[in-house]
Formats: sequence, structure tokens, C-alpha cells
Amino acid sequence: MLSYKKILRTKLAYSVICWIGAKYIKFVSFTNSWTFINKKYVENLWKKNESFILCFWHGRLLMMPLSWNKEKKINVLISAHSDGQLLSKTVKYFNIETITGSTSKGGSEAIRNIIKSLKSEISIGMTPDGPRGPRMKVNSAIIKIASLTGHKIVPLSYSVKKKFFLNSWDKFLVALPFGKGCFIWGKPIKIKKNISTNEDLKLSKKLENNLLKLTKKADRYCN
Repeated sequence: MLSYKKILRTKLAYSVICWIGAKYIKFVSFTNSWTFINKKYVENLWKKNESFILCFWHGRLLMMPLSWNKEKKINVLISAHSDGQLLSKTVKYFNIETITGSTSKGGSEAIRNIIKSLKSEISIGMTPDGPRGPRMKVNSAIIKIASLTGHKIVPLSYSVKKKFFLNSWDKFLVALPFGKGCFIWGKPIKIKKNISTNEDLKLSKKLENNLLKLTKKADRYCN
């Protein structure tokens, strides 16, 4: 007989779990009252058909499909781990494609695919503390990618009034229905070309502080 864990790893089980996950995201989207703060920052880029790098914490990933313009293409970087593949199959229900890999560990192929997407005018979604942390610490190549391509980084966070946090490394926020929620965007950040290692570290810290502030603002707004 198949064990419980083996059953969950079958293609059918994955498909069912991802379908339920997508339905749940849509259910939470429809049953919450949402406020979008500083959405003008991304709307201006969308109007100009300008692709960019959307940046948000790994623990605030669940409701991100709600923040995106369905008429615009975006590829989200997802880890090759089984959890990442579940997310990959789930976001496909929202017409969001994914790039599998990591920018931190042997991620040259992932970085090449990210750069290729941006050059093709497809925006990129990245969690700079993913795929395994440390939590809410910018440790990816996001600054370097923005510098190489000339594309802007747009920080984003969200929160909801009714929620709970998983006991995971990223304290993953699970939004609950029948409450209120908000998305808050930060100003697009332009990174110059040929930055030094020291500049890279300073800009990473600046982005980190920016995302932390947005997250605190979102939490305060909802609570």
C-alpha cells in the first residue's frame, strides 16, 4: 500500500492540492475588503509597458496574485523544492508563469532566465529572503540583476486583519476570509550599472529596510 507521504507526492494529489489552494486564494480575495495603497507606482509602469522586478517577502506570498494586473505578463522565481513546485502549479490558475531555481545557490541558470524574461519585457516576481531564509533578510542577487538589466525594483507587502502564521522559517502568513486587507507598494528603485560590492551591500540593506517598513505599515493598517 502507498504511504500517506507517497500519496501526497503523486501528480493527482499535487493537482488537487493546487486546485484547492487557488480556489482558497480566490475565496479570500472575494470575501475581504481590500485597500490598495500607492498602487500608482506600478500603474505608471504598466501604462508605459515597462517591465520591472516585483519584490516581496517569502512569508507574504499567498495573496500576491491579487496585486497583479492580469493583462501583464510576470514570471515568479520559485524554488525547485516540493513546496516551491506546489506554489508554481497554484499560481498557474492566475495566469502567472514561474522560473524554477534559486539566485543564491548555483543559480546561474535561474539568473539567466530572469534576465531573458526582463529583456523580453516580462516582469519578474522575487522573494529576496527565499527560498530558505534568513527570514526578512535580503540575501539574493536582486540588486545585481537590477544593475545588470537596468530594470527597476518595486517593493510590495500586504497584510490582513484576520490571519494566522505558520510555524515555518518564514512565518508564512495565511489570510483568512471575511475581514479586510491591504497592499502597499513602495517607490520604484533604479540601480545604476557597474556597482561595487560595497554599494551592493548598502542597496540590499536599503531595500530590506524599505520592505520591513512596508510590512509594518500594512500590519498597522489592518490591525
